[in-house]
Amino acid sequence: MLAELDRQRTELDRAATALSTLTSRALSTDRLVSVTVNARGLLVDVTIEPLALRRYRADQLAALLTGLSGQADEALRRQRESILRAAADPEPTLADVRDGSGRGDDV
Repeated sequence: MLAELDRQRTELDRAATALSTLTSRALSTDRLVSVTVNARGLLVDVTIEPLALRRYRADQLAALLTGLSGQADEALRRQRESILRAAADPEPTLADVRDGSGRGDDV
């Protein structure tokens, strides 16, 4: 049982580290504009190729950046959910512990 608690604590530490270092990048379909958001969903990088400045009007570029930021944030949300789901998946389950089939202390 203590081994399982140690495993869970280790898994939570791993999840916390993974969550704190997440980034997500979204790229326009023409590959001329990209944005990157950090673990908090804040923009940390915007890349605009020179051709994009000729191709898009200011209002179009602004809308593109806003949309890409939303896409990157949504991808980040999915990454967070996946990490948290993996960390919350109890192994063994309570039923396993009750019937003694849980892993950890078996040799």
